[in-house]
Amino acid sequence: MNTYYFKLFVLIVCVIKWIYPYSNKLMYDAVCISRKYNSDAITAKEIKIQSLFIYNEQIDLDYRVIKRWKDNLLSLGCFKGQPKSEILNDNSRTSIRRLSKLTGVSKSTIQRLLHKNNYKTYKPIHTNKQYPNDMLKRKQFCTWLQEQKSNNFHRSIYYSDEAVFHINGCVNKHNNFIWATENPNVIEEKSNNPKRLIVWVLIGYEGIVKYKIFESTVTTEVYKDIVENNVTPFFTKRRNTELIFQQDGAPAHFASKIKDVLNNDLKNRWIGRGSNLIEGQPRSPDLTLCDYFLWGYLKDKVYSHNIANLENLKNAITEELTNIPLQMIKKAVDNIVKRCKKCIEYNGDHFEMFLDKECN
Repeated sequence: MNTYYFKLFVLIVCVIKWIYPYSNKLMYDAVCISRKYNSDAITAKEIKIQSLFIYNEQIDLDYRVIKRWKDNLLSLGCFKGQPKSEILNDNSRTSIRRLSKLTGVSKSTIQRLLHKNNYKTYKPIHTNKQYPNDMLKRKQFCTWLQEQKSNNFHRSIYYSDEAVFHINGCVNKHNNFIWATENPNVIEEKSNNPKRLIVWVLIGYEGIVKYKIFESTVTTEVYKDIVENNVTPFFTKRRNTELIFQQDGAPAHFASKIKDVLNNDLKNRWIGRGSNLIEGQPRSPDLTLCDYFLWGYLKDKVYSHNIANLENLKNAITEELTNIPLQMIKKAVDNIVKRCKKCIEYNGDHFEMFLDKECN
């Protein structure tokens, strides 16, 4: 952290030197001459003509710089614009173009200074908004998982979740371009009623053990059918009574009829809202296998296919879902241990930005 502040200090010093290369006398003279001629453009030419005699160097001013000095004098009471520390502290998300306008320094100079001082752009991590009790429940879940007697207890949990797959996918506009000698003026229309499929999976240390693909929304009745014909048979057929089923807090999942089925067939062997075992981690994609691993990986693979209709989409999903390497899934399952430790360390708050690369 000390290194960060040292680099910030160095950057501030460098920027100050580039932002304000003109003396106070020059700025004062420029404002006075501008008042005389009532024209910043004429003022810039006049200073260029007289600069060799007055300042012993030829100064080529842009008339917009003179205007900025006058605006700063009126609004801030000084020539030099926004205080130096505020430029960096208040505008960490400001673009280079905006910084150039604020400071009067060229974009290439700002880029060179940022690069010289090892500044890089970082994308924020998007996650669910947390509510007052969420942090406590997240920490409780992670603590509960760590306190289990078996070292590999986390491997006994099987996760259930759904995700939506649209035909047109999610296009990254920054990477969507066409090489051509002339603009081909290609237009890609987006459907107002996009066709989609909904994928449900049951995933754990053994891999993808069950999956279903739907065209319709997963209602309570649909989900009840999934639980009775897919979830319950998977757990009841195995002699290992320590296997645990986990579902998220989607409305269809915690309906009374769903809880009745789970309590009857998997008593004290399921995690979720209303469970007698533990409620789990609300709004926590960083602690849910399907969110921090499966869906992102699967969508990248699926949308690498040429998809023209729902049949293409379904085939691509089936192919990629069944071809996920088992070792990759096992590694992702084991990842939850490190994630729980980090969650506890940060008292249940967001922690993904502090994970090392091995946890991502």
